[in-house]
Amino acid sequence: MIISIVNEKGGSGKSTLAINLATKFHCDGNDIILVDADPQRSIEHFLNFRDENLDLPFNSVSKLGETLAKEIKNLQEKYKIIIIDTGGRDSKEMRQALIVSDIVIVPIIPSGLDISVFEKMVGIIAEAKIINENLIPLIIISKASPNPFLEKKINDLKEYLNNKDIEDFVVSKNILFEREAFKNAIFEGKGIVEIENSKAKDDFLKFFVELDDIIKNKGIL
Repeated sequence: MIISIVNEKGGSGKSTLAINLATKFHCDGNDIILVDADPQRSIEHFLNFRDENLDLPFNSVSKLGETLAKEIKNLQEKYKIIIIDTGGRDSKEMRQALIVSDIVIVPIIPSGLDISVFEKMVGIIAEAKIINENLIPLIIISKASPNPFLEKKINDLKEYLNNKDIEDFVVSKNILFEREAFKNAIFEGKGIVEIENSKAKDDFLKFFVELDDIIKNKGIL
């Protein structure tokens, strides 16, 4: 199974989500590798934060360039699950990831600018589905403010996503709120599932259960 995490807009929480998904799958006993296809090498920086006395939370490799899709195919011979973290721009790495993936997760922040960029992402994913017909696009509201006074922004985005006619796109019922626990975990080199109970951990696990249901219902894994 190949899951890519994409958004042309930077700062949407792609790397944080990739790290936490990879850690969770690894903790569940899966053979997994996280492919860092982001020139900023966010995954490498994350792993450098991890205590040297702790085992790595997942296998990882950095892959950039026009051979990404071919190299991902080679990795499938060894790993049951591959997660691809892409950069915050329209790149050859992002487009190649879409071609080889089973699921593409698009995290989107409740803001006007992110919504305008998302419109373009819909087009890019639609193009990828011409080649990769079975690709499942999954949209998740990410880095949403937990401040109740800003709840309208979240509700407006929910309404926009649910009312927009986006064929074959799945809109997550869950939300990943911007919580300090996510940031603290990253700076400890840990996935959110490796820390004490928190609202951030609860948010993530609810989304993971939803993702797992999609995987099982579609017979992907």
